[in-house]
Amino acid sequence: MTQDQVAKHLGCHESAVSRWESGTRFPTGEDLVALADLFEVSTDDLLGRARQYASAGMALVDMRLLEQLAATPSTAEFDQIIAAHEEQAIWLPVPEGAVLVPVAEAMRLARKVADKHKASQFADRLFRPRI
Repeated sequence: MTQDQVAKHLGCHESAVSRWESGTRFPTGEDLVALADLFEVSTDDLLGRARQYASAGMALVDMRLLEQLAATPSTAEFDQIIAAHEEQAIWLPVPEGAVLVPVAEAMRLARKVADKHKASQFADRLFRPRI
């Protein structure tokens, strides 16, 4: 997106977006939230944080899949989409202590733990993301 397009979406001036990009100004908290929504990322992503701490009682929701299912005109099409995503959950509860990390880091951390217990019949379960 151009700076002008971002500015129009956020209801601010193009020069503000330019200053944010150049690092001469920092967006307000409200602007950060609007930018995160616009680009469908977290504010932590915008701030360069690799780990995102999640509160217990929250859920990770695949909004695109949920919206796709909501828009289906027929039960047959709904069932077809579900069948195509049978290994994928629409939502997952966030357990206490959960942290969102980049996939590469998650794989590295899981491999480190699994390598310590190679003889375990359950070690491979650390590597079965639901995608």
